[in-house]
Formats: sequence, C-alpha cells, structure tokens
Amino acid sequence: MAETTAGKKRDREEELMAPVPEEMALPSAAVMRIIKSKLPDHVHIGKDTKAAFGKACSIFILYITTIANDLAKESKRTTVTAQDVINALKELEFDEFVPSIEACLAAYRESEKARTIEAAAKKAVRVGERAAAVPDEGDDAADGADAANGADEGEADGPEDDADE
Repeated sequence: MAETTAGKKRDREEELMAPVPEEMALPSAAVMRIIKSKLPDHVHIGKDTKAAFGKACSIFILYITTIANDLAKESKRTTVTAQDVINALKELEFDEFVPSIEACLAAYRESEKARTIEAAAKKAVRVGERAAAVPDEGDDAADGADAANGADEGEADGPEDDADE
C-alpha cells in the first residue's frame, strides 16, 4: 500500500517536472529585469543562468497553478480564483509571500474599479453628446405643445393653490 502512495506521488512529481514547452516560456527580458532589479550593478549573469531562471519561473507557475486548480476542484468549481492561488502558496509553505500578493491584488482590484468607473463616465458623456447633437424632431413639437399646455395649466392651477392656503 505504501508503494502505491509513493508511486502516485512520484507520478505527480514527474507530471510537474515535465519540461516546459517554449511556447509556455516566460519572456526572458521580463525575467531578466526582475532578476537584475535585485542584484548589484556589477553582477553579470550568464546565458545558461538566464535560461535556468526562465525555466524555474515557468515551472514554479505551473506548480502553483496545479495546486490552485486542485483547490478549486475540491470546492467543486471550474474557475481558479486569486484566493485559490493564495491558498496554494500557503499549502506549499510560501506564507511569507502572501501579504505582498494580497497587497498587490488589492491594488489591482482598486485600479480595475477606477478604470471601470472611468469607462462608464466616458460612455455616459458620449451618450449625452449624441443625444444633444441629434435632437428628435418629434420631441421638439411635443415640447412646444407641452409648454403651451403648461402655461394654460399653470393659470388654472394658480387659483386652486391659493385656495388651499
């Protein structure tokens, strides 16, 4: 029985350690910017080191994705959420990353909220401009008739209002 558990674990590790296809590789320029931002200026990085960092980052992402997907499936969901990713990090004992990821996630949500509000405001302005630029001819005639009726109604309502006071 111990062999089957060990066998399943080994199969999962082999599945996770499969080579990352080139189309799934991260952009090397972005990876290098991140790496260089944490190294002193006089430190140089070899080509094989760049490739190793790129593959390591891709494998890490795939590993976290697999765990997060498993957590979503356990919750009977097909969509992996940000909370699933955070819980995957906790499960893998990367707890020290969680506060900074939560802060980044909150900032992202705020920026998306602001962007949505801005887009809605722009849309409202465009709709308002269209309505002002193209008045409906039927509305003008009706407005004129309402104005004339309003004056007559106002005179009729005036004495009634005075009687109420």
